[in-house]
Amino acid sequence: MIITIDGPAGSGKSTISREVAKRLGMRYLDTGAMYRAITLLALEAGLVPDRITESGELAAKTVLRLEGRPDDLSRVFVDGREVTDEIRGSLVSKNVSAVSAEPSVREVLTTRQREEAAKGNMVLEGRDMGTVVCPHADLKIYLTASIEERAQRRQAQLRERGVSLPVEQLAQDIATRDSYDSGRELAPLRKAPGAVEVDTSGLTIEEVIQRVTDLAHPERGLGGFVRGPLDTPPYRFAYSFLPALFKLAFRMEISGVEHLPTRGGVVLASNHLSNLDPFFLGCACPRQIHFMAKAELWRSKLLGRLVSAFGAFPIHRGEPDRQAVKSALEIVKGGAVLGIFPEGHRQQGGRLGEIHPGVTLFSLRDDVVTIPVVLSDTDRVVRKGLLRFPRVHVLFGAPLEIPGTDVPRSERAQITADRLATAYSDLMGETKRAQPQTKAKNGRA
Repeated sequence: MIITIDGPAGSGKSTISREVAKRLGMRYLDTGAMYRAITLLALEAGLVPDRITESGELAAKTVLRLEGRPDDLSRVFVDGREVTDEIRGSLVSKNVSAVSAEPSVREVLTTRQREEAAKGNMVLEGRDMGTVVCPHADLKIYLTASIEERAQRRQAQLRERGVSLPVEQLAQDIATRDSYDSGRELAPLRKAPGAVEVDTSGLTIEEVIQRVTDLAHPERGLGGFVRGPLDTPPYRFAYSFLPALFKLAFRMEISGVEHLPTRGGVVLASNHLSNLDPFFLGCACPRQIHFMAKAELWRSKLLGRLVSAFGAFPIHRGEPDRQAVKSALEIVKGGAVLGIFPEGHRQQGGRLGEIHPGVTLFSLRDDVVTIPVVLSDTDRVVRKGLLRFPRVHVLFGAPLEIPGTDVPRSERAQITADRLATAYSDLMGETKRAQPQTKAKNGRA
């Protein structure tokens, strides 16, 4: 397995990567230390700032060796000389971006990094691991944090080495480096397609480590439930018994669940027939679904607390709701499943309602998978105040193909909405074709 962890300076990449590798029994490669080592040599050779282009030749003939330590950063050796502390100095920090942007240096070190990754079972951290070095990694993580918090972390690290610098200066240095790294032409710092973003601001090291390891090897609980980074205890408890009850009572037929990724951000877009739809979807999906629900449910404080405890959040329908959009984006960015009903309202008679392009906003993110899902006969469960037990079908479709960023955003939204409507129609057709076969086999509806 290959895991890449990218992010800006001070986001916690080195600490988190080292600990994740240790927890998962994997090797760890600190690629930032490799670039820092070459920067140190380039400074000593007088190649910075006017002869940086010669740094590639220097990198090619240098023997780099990294030795892992259980409770600290890697020990770094160049041609047998240890430079572990020297490469963390302020002079190297100020010049590493310029040296690492040199094409000849990146070519040499990228090749070495890929050679290490080819051996497998490795966690690589840096700034272009998921975009350039290992774009097909099994799991890609993008760590970030506020500049203020990163500056405070850097200040604490320097104090441990006996160096004291004002946090304001460190914040300015970090902001400057962020701008340089993100704006450079070669391998700029950016979030890789399919990467899960984890904002470490306000989180403990242990919380971040747990989130990443959960994504690396999803833990399965009772009934095959796949645990995720944003799960709530009430939801896990309910999943331990509700799916079995629903499957027994409604003879639920669940198809296509293999299309659902076991990790990463997912938009689960379902048709809407009944107020019970979230229960049927929750029982059919092996991951917790964080539903976008109508704000009216929160009019009752008790009911509002209950649905919030199960991971749902409110949206005010018929008006712009920035908070709901922010909550939804935080869910998919956090590597969890967002549940939405693109039709907005329940539809009668199994018909498909109009899908507005605006609901596809979350699907346009590069790191999100959109899964269409169709429910059938959930509107027959309660009729004229009486509880009935029809056979319920839940059919998950293949991930939607989302247009590329070369298409204007408004057009991307409309195309995605049209493709979602087509997927619904196809899935409804599959459900109807399956129903007669089921009746003939079981002799009942």
